[in-house]
Amino acid sequence: MTSIVEWSAREADALRAALRLTNEEFAEQLGVSVRSVALWRKGDAGAISLQIQRIFDTVLEGATDSQRERFAQLIGLGRGAGAGVELRSRLDAAANLHSALGWLQSGRDDDVAAGVLAAAARMDAAAGPRWRMAETDRSAVAHRLHQYYADGFGDHLPVCVGLGDANIELTILSAAEWVSNPVDLQADVAAKRFAYDHAASVVPKPDSDTWRRAAETRLAECLVQETRFVDGQLYRMTGWETQSDGVRTSFTTGSFAQYALTVDLLEAETLAAAQGGGEALPLRDLMMPTVESVLTPGSRNCMGGALALTAFARPAQGARPADFALLIQERGAKVLNASGRLAVIPKCFHEPTSEPSWEVSVGTSLARELEEELFGKAEVDTTLDTRRTIDPMHPDLLTGPMRYLTEAGPDAWSMECTGFGFNLLTGNYEFPCLVAVHDEGFWQRCGGDVESNWESERITLVSSQDEAGLRALAHNPAWSDEGLFAFVLGLRRLHELHPERVALPHFEIGFTQ
Repeated sequence: MTSIVEWSAREADALRAALRLTNEEFAEQLGVSVRSVALWRKGDAGAISLQIQRIFDTVLEGATDSQRERFAQLIGLGRGAGAGVELRSRLDAAANLHSALGWLQSGRDDDVAAGVLAAAARMDAAAGPRWRMAETDRSAVAHRLHQYYADGFGDHLPVCVGLGDANIELTILSAAEWVSNPVDLQADVAAKRFAYDHAASVVPKPDSDTWRRAAETRLAECLVQETRFVDGQLYRMTGWETQSDGVRTSFTTGSFAQYALTVDLLEAETLAAAQGGGEALPLRDLMMPTVESVLTPGSRNCMGGALALTAFARPAQGARPADFALLIQERGAKVLNASGRLAVIPKCFHEPTSEPSWEVSVGTSLARELEEELFGKAEVDTTLDTRRTIDPMHPDLLTGPMRYLTEAGPDAWSMECTGFGFNLLTGNYEFPCLVAVHDEGFWQRCGGDVESNWESERITLVSSQDEAGLRALAHNPAWSDEGLFAFVLGLRRLHELHPERVALPHFEIGFTQ
């Protein structure tokens, strides 16, 4: 059995953690002041008296086997000690996680890092998170969320895609007027639809032990799985308003880490419940319990972004008529969102690069991500811990494909926002878009330079004239909901622009009542 020759503050706090006691509970059990326990946690206490050391011995002797095993691991002894030391070294070196740790630690007495390490020690690095590795039934997730919010739906309803005899229910909350008026993101008037909110209030941190454990587990997962996770600025939506010419939205900047450790946890909770048949969704009850809360983005860390169906015009070749090459990606294992799912490309967080007030249009994010995800530009993502060019979209820094498009003029290509919605699964806002390159010369000259980056496991190219292939693709259950939302809206809009080049399969975009 583990024994301690001389107790120090480190061993004292490890004993408290192994027993799963708060400062107050531990102080009461020992008969000491809460201040003494707090000093042990900080490592600031001096020598511990022999009387208190004897009490520690007694408490440790009376602990259960599992409590003693936890204690041994916390002080670097017993089974898994080597792994614990290695994890501690990795966490100390993981500077990308330190700001998130600091935010979680703020205002707390317990050691957040210890909680993260304990969660990491329980994880199987090879298997990965259960909810990501399993083939989750997307329709079961949609049904679960529709049931959860069933009593609150009003003018805004979940999107439903009708494909022949199949109706695919999505977790995207939208409205008819949000998906009926495409917006030219390159036009000056588009800028008025996206406003920067300089007076936005700060979102308070959740107050829940369940949330704290989930946040620690998320960081442990990032540590073990080596997920790309670095704090940075994202646009946080603060409000929206539907007007006669479409929806208008407002944003401020927020923290990627605070988003990842709050509402982004809802996806894992919901998918785990769908797989295991569980009913309880305590994190959702805490952070997004009603449809009204979904539609009130300023009350949470409501981040999101733009994702676009990208289509390149191609001349007729052999038996294939003139068409568009459509690009579909399978998301890689290292991305934080929609890992392993089908999505359109590019798919990006809405974020500034250098001038938040003036880069607030989603078109700015989309153009930047088009460069990074398809045209081979070096990352300028603010969630990566690297030095960044002050003006990464300066004309001197454009890739060859983007320079071709900008020099060819506005008739050569278009960027349009085809809709808007809130994702019930994640709490994100979603701006589905269409990037259409109308100039056939682009594909002939630059098609060889189109390549995917690390975010994609693979890219599938589909012809817009392949009606059967498009129908089968729409039926594929591997889509993320926001990906399928963008795909069908983008395909519908592309057919409106070029009906002679798009063999559109029959589908209807409606809403689940």
